[in-house]
Amino acid sequence: MILGPMLFPRVEAKDSHRLRSSLITRMDTQVEFSEADFDSALNSSRAFPPTGGTRIGESDLRELRRTCLEAVDNATSDRGVVSSSNFDLAVGKILFATGEESVGEFGDPFVWDFITLILLPDLAAKRLAMRSTSRGKSISTAERITGGSRRHVFQRLWKRWLIFGCEIVESGKLTEDDYGATIERLITNRPALAREVAEAIIRSGYSGDERREYTRVFMRKLQQTSGLVQIRDDDEVHLRKVIEEVHRQTAESVGDAAESDG
Repeated sequence: MILGPMLFPRVEAKDSHRLRSSLITRMDTQVEFSEADFDSALNSSRAFPPTGGTRIGESDLRELRRTCLEAVDNATSDRGVVSSSNFDLAVGKILFATGEESVGEFGDPFVWDFITLILLPDLAAKRLAMRSTSRGKSISTAERITGGSRRHVFQRLWKRWLIFGCEIVESGKLTEDDYGATIERLITNRPALAREVAEAIIRSGYSGDERREYTRVFMRKLQQTSGLVQIRDDDEVHLRKVIEEVHRQTAESVGDAAESDG
């Protein structure tokens, strides 16, 4: 019987800094999983916190790695190419399922340092290599592989599933910009609010630059809406009315801006 949450290994701050610097310098080469780093990190006396809970075993960690690698392979086309969206969906689903019973553990930035710098450095490098075709080029590589960063290459994927739920994430109807604009501004313990916002963005009908502008304005107006913090997640009727009104105001603003540009 498992008592308490499943505990995941951490990487100490000084080791994280060293490993992060090493990964960045190797980014233009073939980054590989290191058995030596894995054994060293896992056997460190500070790998696990001295709290109640069952420590995840080495075999389970290796299985997590194998499953992530397999998922990316399955998402890769016959031409040997995997899109960033397919990569994110495949890996995010596994990370979410793995952390379902250990949400608190996955909220620890040093756990993400272990997952990124020790367990999946090759997949992290593979995903970061896709940035050249994205709009997020200004985000530093260090930020993308630093646990706790809202732009973290893996942590942000887990958070999508946690906040929006399986149906919305698997639908593929939210863009990378949508996720960035909403997750960075939404409180993570408001899943009902997050899902209502997602549905409004999807129903808006906008795409491209207009979609980005709609989402940006929508989130700004939502934050400015008085009394939002008093709306309980289980007060679905009131919550939906607020979202509908914010959508109406946003659509008017975006429409007016489009007309003036024309």
